[in-house]
Amino acid sequence: MDNKKCLFERFGGDQQVSELIDQFYYKVLFDKLLRDKFLKADMSRVRYQQKRFFSQMMGDKNTQYTGRDLVEVHKDLNITNQQFDKFKVHLKNIAQDMEVGGADLDELLDHVEKYRETVVFNKAV
Repeated sequence: MDNKKCLFERFGGDQQVSELIDQFYYKVLFDKLLRDKFLKADMSRVRYQQKRFFSQMMGDKNTQYTGRDLVEVHKDLNITNQQFDKFKVHLKNIAQDMEVGGADLDELLDHVEKYRETVVFNKAV
């Protein structure tokens, strides 16, 4: 038996990842700093692809992200470091509300941080 579960398994699997992403986009759509990035988006598709992306990023071997290339998706959105940081704050707060433990929360945020350079194109403060 494998005693080392991946973050996806420790997090609670598909249902918990879906809950995280659904709550996240609920917060984002009411956040003045972030909501304009999603005004023209098909939010059902965004949530679906984000759930797949997060599941794969968190170590689910049975999920394959099949969405567009992350650079292509984000290059025209003019995302700033401040907006990326706010994205992470929402994730952190929701995960804490879901009672995700400290080490798992840190690991989740570390995974997300690895994509900063991929999605932030506006380097201005």
